[in-house]
Amino acid sequence: ITGVKRQVISYRRIALTDLTVNIQRSARAKSLKAAWKEGDTLAKWEGSQWAKKLASKKTRAGLSDFDRFKVMVAKKQKSRIIAQKMKELKA
Repeated sequence: ITGVKRQVISYRRIALTDLTVNIQRSARAKSLKAAWKEGDTLAKWEGSQWAKKLASKKTRAGLSDFDRFKVMVAKKQKSRIIAQKMKELKA
């Protein structure tokens, strides 16, 4: 389903979310996949803020030096435009 094999994980490593899948205890992989697709759990996860934050961190980690430079220039341009608009509103 997600590429992670089923395994035993300690409670300390688990972070709970509001997403649930209705299955019985020790469900087989086939019934788990069916319940996962029926609940549309993956789409709900991808729509959450947590998943979006993880995705943005992953893309930022993969940026090259020039890409980081372009981001810096874009931020400067954006802040300059905002400062000009604020100055116009105050005057």
